[in-house]
Amino acid sequence: MAASFRERLLERVREWPALTWPAIVAAVGLAATLSGTYMMEQGRQARESLRFDAIVDQANEAVANRLDTYMAVLRAGAGLFAASKDVSAGEFRAFAQRVELTRRYPGIQGIGYTKRAPAGGERELISYMRAEGVPDAPLRPPGYGEFYAILYLEPLDFVNRRALGFNMYAFPVRREAMDRARDTGLPALSGKVEVIEEVEAKRQAGFLIYEPVYRGGNVPDTVAERRERLEGFVYAPFQAGDLLGSVLPGVGLDYAVYDGSPSVSTLLSQSPDAAAQRGGLVATRTLDIAGRTWTIIYRARADYDHGADRWVSLAFIVGGLLATTLVSLATWRQVKARLAAEREIVARIAAEARQKLLLDELNHRVKNTLATVQSIAAQSLRHGADVGSVRKSFEARLIALSQAHNLLTRDNWTGVSLAELIESELSPYGGDHGERLIVTGQAVWLPPNTAVALGMAFHELATNAVKYGALANEDGRVQVTWTLAPGAGPRQIRIVWREIGGPPVSPPDRRGFVTRVIVGGLAHQLDGVVDLDFAHEGVVCTIVFTLPAAGVEEDILDLGSAA
Repeated sequence: MAASFRERLLERVREWPALTWPAIVAAVGLAATLSGTYMMEQGRQARESLRFDAIVDQANEAVANRLDTYMAVLRAGAGLFAASKDVSAGEFRAFAQRVELTRRYPGIQGIGYTKRAPAGGERELISYMRAEGVPDAPLRPPGYGEFYAILYLEPLDFVNRRALGFNMYAFPVRREAMDRARDTGLPALSGKVEVIEEVEAKRQAGFLIYEPVYRGGNVPDTVAERRERLEGFVYAPFQAGDLLGSVLPGVGLDYAVYDGSPSVSTLLSQSPDAAAQRGGLVATRTLDIAGRTWTIIYRARADYDHGADRWVSLAFIVGGLLATTLVSLATWRQVKARLAAEREIVARIAAEARQKLLLDELNHRVKNTLATVQSIAAQSLRHGADVGSVRKSFEARLIALSQAHNLLTRDNWTGVSLAELIESELSPYGGDHGERLIVTGQAVWLPPNTAVALGMAFHELATNAVKYGALANEDGRVQVTWTLAPGAGPRQIRIVWREIGGPPVSPPDRRGFVTRVIVGGLAHQLDGVVDLDFAHEGVVCTIVFTLPAAGVEEDILDLGSAA
């Protein structure tokens, strides 16, 4: 019984070599499959995030464009009052009918005109309303100081008729927007309100946009003159839910729109299922509209189209596991067959040796038996010594199959001088005699791709300076200096872009295209450090990287792929 157990144990130990190589193949295949799946999924998620951001940006732009359109209508209404000394109710109604509010501008509740009356001037305002043919409407609620009554409101349906005579200036949120429009001469968006131009059953959060109307038509130059010459406001009330529901996408995205920072009190509108959605793709955008900032949170719904490649990772891991299983099984069968063949050869050699021994025992004397057995054993060992070489060859081939080769190419451009590059990029902005541009530094020869990357960066910095920085006024200047570490091999260069004498600078609210290109893309391309400081006195950009030795050109990615 003990002998039988020992024989079975020895038989199992002999089979271990048959399992070693299949296990190695399975481990390598599983690792390759899992790592490949991880990289594919990361790439897919990155692509999906970019696609989602593009959809969100498109929706955000649609909201901004729609509100710009409404403000253009209000400006046209203000132009009507500027062109006529006294606009009657009929003329205002004809204007509103001509612009076709309900058909061309969904979401707007109407367009109206509220007239200013000084403190104690309510009687004169009522007389003016009756003279203009405005239906009898009580002035309400009483004001404390100036009175702004809704004089016209089109279309004059049952809902809008109730708002005539309403004093919007008596309410703090409306008053703040009206004061802002009066003092700036620009359209002003109010905070969150409940519009009076809506029936109770359909009431929802809303907002208003005011366009000031001044005596004489033109916008006065000073705040004091604007306050003195203000006649009233052309305005439009909006229900946030109706407006945003007609603009924002209805399939795949939920949204919540807030007046300012997100909170329950600032919520203007949200899609029906927005509160119940959790997880998934989320993006937050802000809109600066007529003096107010909206925050819009977008979230992908269950029916959001994730694209056709969402199943690629699953197909890859299933295919990888199947291929690993098949290759491991084939390896196991091959090793097992080889070991069986080796055992058969050894058994055949042993059988032949035993047969020869028996024949020798018949033909030779007993004294030669030990010598014959020794010879047969030595011959058997020589024939069985090739197993290690076969195993070593197989192992080397497996390792060779796992190796890969990467090819690199280089351009043979001649390069460019750094000073020449800067002057060529900034010469259009240097003034008549170059007095607005200060360029100092020793002679530096840039490799081709490095020159292309820096040229793009200087171009973006100059464009930004012309729009918002030192080159946006008459006295601003741009100073570009650089220093180069001494030596014959690779040397570090430090380039400093400094704007002087421009308007005060404040950090941007969000990371724009210039910031992404310069801070993200340029640092990645040059394998260096880029610091963009929005100092109050002027923008300062510091670029530090290592120049390759003469005759050596580094591989630099395309600008768009890095940014």
